[in-house]
Amino acid sequence: MVDLQDEQPGEATGELWCPFPSLVNPHAEQADQRSLAWLTRHRLLDGQPRQAERIRRQRSGHLAARTNPEVDAEMLRLLSDWYVWLFAFDDGYCEDLERGSRPGPLARTTALLARVLDAEPPAAGVSGPASAYAVALREIRDRVGAQASPSQLFRWECTVRDYLFAQVWEAANREAGVVPGPAEYMAMRRHAGATYTCLALVDIAAGYEAPPAEADGPALRRLRDITANLVSWDNDLYSHAKEKADGQGRHNLVEVLARHHHCPSAEARKLAVAVRDAEMNSFVELSRAIATGGSAATAAYARSLGLWLRGHIEWSRGSSRFDAAAPAAGR
Repeated sequence: MVDLQDEQPGEATGELWCPFPSLVNPHAEQADQRSLAWLTRHRLLDGQPRQAERIRRQRSGHLAARTNPEVDAEMLRLLSDWYVWLFAFDDGYCEDLERGSRPGPLARTTALLARVLDAEPPAAGVSGPASAYAVALREIRDRVGAQASPSQLFRWECTVRDYLFAQVWEAANREAGVVPGPAEYMAMRRHAGATYTCLALVDIAAGYEAPPAEADGPALRRLRDITANLVSWDNDLYSHAKEKADGQGRHNLVEVLARHHHCPSAEARKLAVAVRDAEMNSFVELSRAIATGGSAATAAYARSLGLWLRGHIEWSRGSSRFDAAAPAAGR
């Protein structure tokens, strides 16, 4: 297990408590540059220069390097390419004012993309605006399959399908102008944020596999749920100002709690921090139990999730992804 550091909430990581060490992969810059070239080669954001520049500036390869600090250069590049795909699909498709607010068309698109993950993908491929995403997604799937066991590949495919379908839930909320309640939000946010898809790659990239009874058992599933919660809520805390400025605040824990408790954003933010700190305590306790009672591979996975949490915070603190856009002239 990762050695816990003597930190308390509010120390060492700004306002977000995370008692795990901050590490970074030495191949970060190389992964970042190669993933940007991969993005361009697949033409994922052709005709969308603002979104392309945003991804270039946010240094997605450094997110992979922070959250997976101990994998080799080639596996880091695979992770970085996947993160870039997710950011590109989110920025260029799901958050697009037209595409991201029409659940019907988006459901058809995500269903077609989900089929790309099948062992035998559709012969005709995916046509229309999502075709570039489909081609790139299939490439990632095949690269994951070359490194993963059949069980590991299947788990990753399931998380990607869940992510795609969760985008339809978000689009339906946008169309209806709905801010979901806390219970619904917390259950769905874990999938919509794509965190599970990244956690399913952690052991593949590191070259080990937990025994199936442990990998699919209740303890490790619960630990993944807690991890996905923490990543999602930390993301919400960092991105709240930007999303409010962009009119996208309805899928943010701060806004959800503000609406539910009928309180101002500043008070809701304190509530959100308290909720995530309690969840971090749960992570620490469960990861310790898993590390002492499970196999070596399962203990390694629990350790990696702690590093993932800290790496995500460190990247978020310095990334341009959460910068609020400057007001347009004349607005």
